[in-house]
Amino acid sequence: MPDELRKKLKQQGYHLLGQRGAYKACQWQKNSLLHGNSCYKERFYGIESHRCLQMTPVVDKCTQNCEFCWRVTPFDLGIGWDQVHVSKEDVMRPDELLDATIMANLRSLGGFNPEAGASVSREKYIEARNPKHIAISLAGEPTLYPFLSELVDEANRRGMTSFIVTNGTRPGVLADMSLPTQLYVTIAAPDEKTHAMLCKPSIKGAWERLIESQELLQSLSCRSVNRLTMVAGRNMHDARSYSALILKGEPDFVEVKAYMYLGSSRGRLDKQNSPSHREIRAFSQKLASLTGYYLVDEQNESRVVLLSRSKQVKKIQL
Repeated sequence: MPDELRKKLKQQGYHLLGQRGAYKACQWQKNSLLHGNSCYKERFYGIESHRCLQMTPVVDKCTQNCEFCWRVTPFDLGIGWDQVHVSKEDVMRPDELLDATIMANLRSLGGFNPEAGASVSREKYIEARNPKHIAISLAGEPTLYPFLSELVDEANRRGMTSFIVTNGTRPGVLADMSLPTQLYVTIAAPDEKTHAMLCKPSIKGAWERLIESQELLQSLSCRSVNRLTMVAGRNMHDARSYSALILKGEPDFVEVKAYMYLGSSRGRLDKQNSPSHREIRAFSQKLASLTGYYLVDEQNESRVVLLSRSKQVKKIQL
């Protein structure tokens, strides 16, 4: 990892784990502890915000350079590095990585100890120190991590649920890996031209690979989600083509989520590119009518709408 990137990540509040891994405390963990508010994953699926770890095994690696992503890319720093090749020798083993993630979480919780005067319930503080969910989605493309299956297995062994968010450019990995509790495949464009413009792939055939991952999705035996990251003025058009892509994969859920003006994306996009919740809901209603999915829930704060194949959403059980 370049020194410039390492310095930037530390400035942004990342806890670096070994050569490639990273953890960053989610704002919703803080909100849950201090104010009792929860993120949409808790509202939609039953995940407890204060007991969820947000991490990545490969913070500096990705097959794309999406304009809307908050991660730091070579374009942002004006330097280059190999973003797509990862060796087993350069990454932490799954057990060590999960241990390091849990320790980083404990360090970040230091200021929330009620015995030190924090306005946090003792019960929630103790629970936060014993996390039960791991979101492998912070930054980077997790399917580049050579031990992803083993990481899922390790989380299972410890009684934790696991969430993986992928851009869908590594369908071969998805076909063979140990399945997480919930798998996300991001669809950020309705067509190849928009995908190339907005996602800026670093590998050949990225769009075709995404289509292959989407076709594979319906055969996987875990809970599945399509995440549609909506960027006003960039990809918020052609609901019919989005719907056709969704129906290829037949995921359990579709999250229609507004791009948020955060992190390094602020150097590439404007606040005007972040759509309102009203716009997200209107687009979601179009998708629902075209796919037959039900619009079952929404959260204004995160500007996200949940579509579901069934009217009832089964909550995840530990």
